[in-house]
Amino acid sequence: MTVAELINKLQQLPGEAVVLLESEAGFARIAGVTFEKSATAGLPDEVVLFTDAEE
Repeated sequence: MTVAELINKLQQLPGEAVVLLESEAGFARIAGVTFEKSATAGLPDEVVLFTDAEE
């Protein structure tokens, strides 16, 4: 999924809704976002969603 696709999906949802990440361990709140520039030519840059480590 690209950033544009994610933004499009999120714009269709209520702005006050909490964003969660689903994994085998359950659900965790998204605590932030980082941007990782690709170190290799030809590979895309990445946006990383990270969870709250206290949950």
